[in-house]
Amino acid sequence: MDYLRYYVVSLMMIIGIAGFALGGYWLWAGLGTYVVLFVLALLSGPDLKPRTIRHPLLADIPLYLHLLLIIALYIVFAWRVGEGLGLAAGWPTVIALVGGVASLVWLSAAPNVPVMHELWHRRDTFSRYAGKFMSAFFADLHRDIPHTDTHHLHLDTPEDADTAYRGENVYKFMWRCTKHNYQTLWASECRRRIALDMPFFSIKNLILWEMGSALLIPLVAGLIGGWLAALLVFVAQVLSKFAVEALNYLQHYGLLRAPGSLIEIQHAWNHLNWWDRVVGYEITNHIDHHRDGFLRFDQLKPRPEAPQMPNVFVCIISAFIPPIWFKAIAMPRLKNWDLNFANAAERTLAKEANRRAGWPDWLAEAGQSN
Repeated sequence: MDYLRYYVVSLMMIIGIAGFALGGYWLWAGLGTYVVLFVLALLSGPDLKPRTIRHPLLADIPLYLHLLLIIALYIVFAWRVGEGLGLAAGWPTVIALVGGVASLVWLSAAPNVPVMHELWHRRDTFSRYAGKFMSAFFADLHRDIPHTDTHHLHLDTPEDADTAYRGENVYKFMWRCTKHNYQTLWASECRRRIALDMPFFSIKNLILWEMGSALLIPLVAGLIGGWLAALLVFVAQVLSKFAVEALNYLQHYGLLRAPGSLIEIQHAWNHLNWWDRVVGYEITNHIDHHRDGFLRFDQLKPRPEAPQMPNVFVCIISAFIPPIWFKAIAMPRLKNWDLNFANAAERTLAKEANRRAGWPDWLAEAGQSN
């Protein structure tokens, strides 16, 4: 079972591909996997068992299969747009195309990101470049650079754009995080070019690869399905980028750490629902990953003693409705974090963060303001 469960991600992709192949309103099928998973996650409890993988190469098959499936997903979508949807012109076609783009966005984010992220952290060149290529489907080929060079070093501090502030809604965060990470890549590459005395127009310039990869996928889609396919794929890439950062929003929301201090068990949110762990390739055992970024996905242990969030499928839809996110999810859990997880330095930071967010001073109310 531990080898088979991750083929759920492959099945999600196959459903999306089949929906595009069938045409018509079946273009919504990929997005429909979110609805199914939402219900299944509500009906499932936490999964606290460690994985037992004795043959890592067998466990890796669905990781690399995903690379083929996401390529097929975009090719079949472009082909379907070029061939026609099999629907009457006007609103029926528009509704189906909206479903197709929504399916691309969902499948380029939720199942794609955990696979891509796992491969980023591998030590062999092929895996890392496969992960990079998957990032191109949300127009950010080199997203791994700010992730490894900034996020893993500075998580939960002001230097980390991947950590959402208390009181910050998902819409502001998506833009801030996207802008900052592109700027980080640009600055990093400028320093590298200067150190290597490399001209801007060089085949080794990562910025050119970043821009080129973002345009290559719509270009190929256009060659397959025409200008409309190219346009829709480009729109899907842009929306996928924001969807990826929306998932990112959940992972450290409102958490705090004194700069330079050790990364401890309280410094990441965890989602331990059965379906979270499977679709997330165990990255939802989040704190274990931050304590050792080189552990394979199957080596990450669930830590029920760490800070917990509801299942990802509930969290992501709630995040897009800020009043629900703040009142029902974020504030109660951060209050618990401040009172029961934060150390003395973090409680001082939390008191100020709550003040800036306009939230209650629950530390003072509990007599733990310092």
